[in-house]
Order: sequence, then structure tokens, then C-alpha cells
Amino acid sequence: MSRTKDASLAEVVTRHLHAAGRTIAGEKGGRAANAVTSAMGLGRIDICDNPACPDCAPTDRA
Repeated sequence: MSRTKDASLAEVVTRHLHAAGRTIAGEKGGRAANAVTSAMGLGRIDICDNPACPDCAPTDRA
């Protein structure tokens, strides 16, 4: 992951677990990963379907 240099350890772990859950079990895996990371106090990853969302829309950041 190239954008992890400014991310906290909690964010990196949360994103990796969420990605693994979604890869293994799709949306159900993402929800399960969110349940685990929330219980651990690491946070959640919420993905919305709005293409204009400033938090979810692709950017040109390096």
C-alpha cells in the first residue's frame, strides 16, 4: 500500500483486515472485518456508493 506512510498503525491494520475480509467473503467479509476492528477499538471502513463523495471518490493524490 503506497498511501500508508502517513497513516496510523490502527488505520493500516483496519484497512488490511477490511480488504482481506472483502476479498475472502465479499460484502459479508467487509462487515465482519468492521465488527472485529470496531470491537478492537481500531475503527471501521465505510464505503458509500456516491461517486461525488469527497471521502470515497478517487483522487489524483500521489
